[in-house]
Amino acid sequence: MRIQAFLQVLLMLLLSGVVRAESDVSGSSDPRQLPRFPLSWIVGYNTQAVPEYALATGPMRKIEGIISPEMDKRIKGELTRITYRVPDIHTPDQVFSYYLELLKSMQAKILFQCSSRQCGSSNQWANNYFEVAELYGLDRTQFFLSASAGNLQLALYTVKRGNRRVYVHIDLIEPLKQTTESVAADLQQQGFSWLSDAEKLEPLIDFMTSNPQQRILIGSYNRSAGVGADELLERSNNASLEIKGLLIDAGIDAGRIDNIGVGPALPVADREQASGVWIQLR
Repeated sequence: MRIQAFLQVLLMLLLSGVVRAESDVSGSSDPRQLPRFPLSWIVGYNTQAVPEYALATGPMRKIEGIISPEMDKRIKGELTRITYRVPDIHTPDQVFSYYLELLKSMQAKILFQCSSRQCGSSNQWANNYFEVAELYGLDRTQFFLSASAGNLQLALYTVKRGNRRVYVHIDLIEPLKQTTESVAADLQQQGFSWLSDAEKLEPLIDFMTSNPQQRILIGSYNRSAGVGADELLERSNNASLEIKGLLIDAGIDAGRIDNIGVGPALPVADREQASGVWIQLR
């Protein structure tokens, strides 16, 4: 029995050594918010700006002859796709639990999660949704979740293939870095633009400088929990005044800028952040 136990430990050490010898694909990196599952390595990685990403909030279903997520949330942003290979001695269940605990520690909001055949077809998740063939595994071994944490949105999928290889894939969607062109496009196409970083106003300043007759409204909301409506109204108004002041300091005529704070009265139901600032045309 001792010999058998020793051989089992030795085998695990050898496997661990093999895993440590594996290297990530060139140019890849872990997301700073989500440390990788121990001893896993990156086998697929790419980033791209996406004008519309369908974040799944429901299982795969056949709807009007098309298999797709039963429900989804449409967002735009910078998409980072990372596929990890996990040591075969671990199960998708263990991997999923690891990331679920990480997300809970970040106070992330779980939008949807499923396991096994409740998720639908692994083939559809792998080849149609994530477009990563290596994720096509056994339906009964799969786990999926979608979540939001501040400005970050993500989809996570883990599965075991028929060859016993275990993978975990993460889609991360973060707000696009604003440029003069993106601000102009938002304002011209939809009449408003969310200010993704109140400390980086150069794109908005450039837009105002390039359009010297254009007037804007700076709006701000705040719906922080545990705070009264009057206080939220004051906080949001101060936030809009601060942005207005920064624009004036940058040389923009004060007469071209109106501001308003609406407190918790935000009409956009799917806005996840507790507070925010937007710009709209006047």
